[in-house]
Amino acid sequence: MAISKPRLARVPGSHHVVVAGPKGGTGKTTAAAMLALCFAELRGEIVSVLDATTQLGTLRRRVVSSEEPSTRPFGELCARALDGDVLPEWSALAPYVDVVNGLRVLRSLSSPSDQDCLTPAEYAAGIALLRHAGDIVVSDVGAKANGPVAVAALESASTLVLATEFAYDALELTIEMVSALAGQPLSYRPDPDDWSAVADGRFAPLVAGSVVVVAPGRQSSGATVRRDVNLTAMTEWLRVVCGGVVMVDHDDHLGLGHRIVLAELQLDTAVAYLRAATLIAARFPLTQVNE
Repeated sequence: MAISKPRLARVPGSHHVVVAGPKGGTGKTTAAAMLALCFAELRGEIVSVLDATTQLGTLRRRVVSSEEPSTRPFGELCARALDGDVLPEWSALAPYVDVVNGLRVLRSLSSPSDQDCLTPAEYAAGIALLRHAGDIVVSDVGAKANGPVAVAALESASTLVLATEFAYDALELTIEMVSALAGQPLSYRPDPDDWSAVADGRFAPLVAGSVVVVAPGRQSSGATVRRDVNLTAMTEWLRVVCGGVVMVDHDDHLGLGHRIVLAELQLDTAVAYLRAATLIAARFPLTQVNE
């Protein structure tokens, strides 16, 4: 499979996978964690996963044991990177990194008071640093997909992963986001989001190669129930416009929201995320290996 092909060409600026979505609670953090764990386990490369949400995120809790001492936040590393105050060497990055089965994990902000303090320039500097130090970087940018930091993430992305769920509200918002990123904004809502920062068409190639991960729908309070809408047809629209769609079934282990242990996943769940990782890895710039 493509996911286990030989190493990437070891050049500065390897591969940046951005995981985004227009709605909270649709599995973005789970998708980022699962993809990073798959890459780290199967590719034998230096893989980092980071929580770039401009609020307190849960990525570290999904991957790192709660017994591990806290590391320094990713935002602090970004500020230092922008100032040129840190080298792209893992010995220098150690205070900011947990290592879990070879995967480097960088956590989000320190406290709620730090919300919105990460600037696009700082984020870009932090990503450039990690890409120089490793092979694959996976960013969870949260639900503010049209915010300044998310735009910076899209501008540096090699592959875009859209995390959504099999529910009307989530799929409608995902289609709205995808169409805007493709430069052809489409919305049936009376008050759509403002996608003007990303709707100029420059992200159309990113959309064409994107991977959509569709988690099982959850009935939540306030969610719109539309029995007259064919959710499968909405998913097929995404399959046509994007590079690939992967459906994920419910998994009791993931549903708990606790630390992810790959050995405790249902087989169908593991296969689904491996398929998503394979779709992404198939686009990696591979080096020919001499026999």
